[in-house]
Amino acid sequence: MSDNKIQISGSYLIKTLLILGGILSLLYFGSSLLLPLVVATIVAVLLNKLTVKLKHWGLPNWLAITTSILVMVVTFSLLSWLVGSQINNMAEDWPTIKEKGTEKLNGLSEWANQNLNWDYKDYIDNNKRLVDKVESVAGAVLSSFMNVLSQSLIIFVYIVLLLMQKSRFINFFKKLSSNSSGMTALLSDSSNIVSSYFFGKSKIMIFLFVIYYLGFLLGSVPYALFLALFGALFSIIPYVGNIIGGGIALVLSYLYGGTTPAIIVLAVISVAQLVENYILTPWIIGDETDLNPFFTVFGIILFSTLWGTVGAIIALPIVGVIKVIFAHTKGMEAYEHLLKKSD
Repeated sequence: MSDNKIQISGSYLIKTLLILGGILSLLYFGSSLLLPLVVATIVAVLLNKLTVKLKHWGLPNWLAITTSILVMVVTFSLLSWLVGSQINNMAEDWPTIKEKGTEKLNGLSEWANQNLNWDYKDYIDNNKRLVDKVESVAGAVLSSFMNVLSQSLIIFVYIVLLLMQKSRFINFFKKLSSNSSGMTALLSDSSNIVSSYFFGKSKIMIFLFVIYYLGFLLGSVPYALFLALFGALFSIIPYVGNIIGGGIALVLSYLYGGTTPAIIVLAVISVAQLVENYILTPWIIGDETDLNPFFTVFGIILFSTLWGTVGAIIALPIVGVIKVIFAHTKGMEAYEHLLKKSD
């Protein structure tokens, strides 16, 4: 009788588990050091596209880098001002919104108690606690972004240094491998994945903001600008971002405006998501990342656990770069096959 049993090296399995455990521990406990560096690297890759284009137009290297950084600073400042002004407007009315939210929940609980025979004991106190919990969750999400903003200076310094010393870093990676052309292809493919993904996402977010804002304005939805910004910005988080952003926009419109604005928000978001999922995403982003749906979701959960909301935003490009590394590394083809969507 032939022996068809597979053989697995115990030492190889232990080494693999130790390496994975070490990497995850490093990412988690070293987040304050690594997260700003990763964010700066991604931004530098995006700005490098503009820098290269400016150099092709005849600008010297230092001026091209300076112009790219100025574009980044102006864009970020305008976006921060716009979001901040809307948050301030909401903050001024937050006690009213909180009170309205509690009233709506009490009304729904009472209706369910009377018509569905659901016994809600002490539902008023429970609803107050629910509203307070929602407020604490919103604060946790905001603190994740504030953590990155608090490190904005070091991120800015990293970006400048990465752009100025791009050639040095590229040569360093080439010297790590005896196959210089293979390393060049790896770096190029990694850069293309990051830039294609985020530039594509930016275009989609602009489209969603325009559609949301126009739809909310036509429907006389309260805080139309804030809800449109909120829903569009959250769409940068794959899969769950649309649900979170759209869901919160729906809840806020219902709490502040009532049933009609909530129905309008639901209709606008549903139509926009259909257009995004079946037209815009395949057309603009396509299969640049080409990731297995399982590892797409797993990667988002993993990096959001390690690095919070910012980790969820940058998860897909990171997993995509890991797949590229596997594809260009001898002996790692099986892992690349596991991560990619197409056979």
